[in-house]
Amino acid sequence: MNPAKFALLLGVGLLSFLFVASLYVVWTRIVGLDPTLAQRCATFSLPGRALVALVSGALLGTGSLAAPNVRVGVAGMVLLAASTFAALMLFELAQQRERAAS
Repeated sequence: MNPAKFALLLGVGLLSFLFVASLYVVWTRIVGLDPTLAQRCATFSLPGRALVALVSGALLGTGSLAAPNVRVGVAGMVLLAASTFAALMLFELAQQRERAAS
């Protein structure tokens, strides 16, 4: 295990997911959706937020360790962040359609 590689990949992962979280809230507001998932997560209690942080940190750390080199790790982290953003947008669009249908 290379500590420099691990720290770099973990930093890239954290920054990309912070960017995705911010972009998710801003983009949902721009397109006129309500960020329901963000609102649900904001109502979590302290142990709930700690559990979410622990699980996401463990996943990012495991991904950082599993990467064979830095290039693949950075590409994987960015691809995972982009996929997460797309999944969040699809979730919000489905929520919007469900509210409009009822």
